[in-house]
Amino acid sequence: MRVRLVTGALAMGVAATLTGCFGNPIDALVDQAAHGGAEQVAEDLIEGMSGGGASVDFGSLPEGFPSEITLVSENIIQSMTMDEGMVVVVTDPRSKDELVAQVKSDFAGWEQQGTADMGEMAGFNFRKGDSLTVNVSIIAPSEGEEATVGYTVIPGE
Repeated sequence: MRVRLVTGALAMGVAATLTGCFGNPIDALVDQAAHGGAEQVAEDLIEGMSGGGASVDFGSLPEGFPSEITLVSENIIQSMTMDEGMVVVVTDPRSKDELVAQVKSDFAGWEQQGTADMGEMAGFNFRKGDSLTVNVSIIAPSEGEEATVGYTVIPGE
């Protein structure tokens, strides 16, 4: 259950980052959850925040996901595609420190533009020329749970 809550919160936070919308969508999510499936609720929420179309999938990569981005795990929980970019959320059994090392290795050829470590969460911003920006967020695992890793992919102009 924690993974779904963290994943949902991470996805909403990422959607807010992509769209510049920082309102509290929780009330709308709770109201809509009683009337529809999780995928439709997520799509409606993201479309409302972004003002555009959204596609949400569970367990698979979004169509057109850049091949040059390596994920730390194939255990895809959720993916979203919006006009502004795409998001993929995976889980992994490794520790936060192991995942940080893996992410740094995976993006070794990219320009690292920013990093943050807030104890239970770490974040990175990588850029590949003018073609792609990728924000990676790692949430440390709780006891009995796996770590959650979110990738926000923003295409260049």
